Amino acid sequence: MFYVLRYFSCFISIFILALLGCSPKTALVKNETQLEPEHIPPVEISEYILGYGDELEVSLFRHDEMTRKVKILQDGKIHYLLVGEIRTQGLSINQLRDKLREGLTKYFIDPQVSVIVTSTGSQKILVLGEVNRPGVYQLEGPKSVVEAVSEAGGFTLDGKPSHLLLIRGGLSNPNPSYKVLDIEKALNQVDMTQNIALQKGDIIYVPATEYADAERFFKRLWTIIPLRFGFVTRVLENW
Repeated sequence: MFYVLRYFSCFISIFILALLGCSPKTALVKNETQLEPEHIPPVEISEYILGYGDELEVSLFRHDEMTRKVKILQDGKIHYLLVGEIRTQGLSINQLRDKLREGLTKYFIDPQVSVIVTSTGSQKILVLGEVNRPGVYQLEGPKSVVEAVSEAGGFTLDGKPSHLLLIRGGLSNPNPSYKVLDIEKALNQVDMTQNIALQKGDIIYVPATEYADAERFFKRLWTIIPLRFGFVTRVLENW
């Protein structure tokens, strides 16, 4: 009987040690995997907000005579054939295209309008990652990180506001600086110094995963962002 009890006690001790020892280790490995992501989601944009000084090329499919290069004037307007004046300030490219299409339906059946930004004259910032409308936005007057994220539709459910990256120096800068911001503290009014005022060319990136090594994460991210944008990189090269 004594040996039976001794065997049972040893079994219970091993079982408890397994619970207290192995489980935390497994959880730690899981957390480390979350903090050091091997894969960064594709960096995409869905918006480009137009502003004063931006130069555009507007064309109409199968009607080469309608192709025009226009510049957004100081009053925020452009002038296009048949349509007349259109206020573009604050519109996205898609919104402007829809306005032009609407104006041209009086003269063409199902007009297919194309709008391309060929040069930028207004001050721009990029808001990327886990926001609802990642894209290129205007910097009109003082604007904070929280305001820019709000303009981009706010954080997605996967966004990690506590690990937001502010990249300063622009896309064409081979060695930009960066700063990790805990926007949760700003939103909770715990530390408003986290809500930094933005400058021309700033890039905001909201990650989907927390990270332990900010420098390592930034270096990995910076191998993606400058190569990802095609026309955006070209038109913003004067940052």
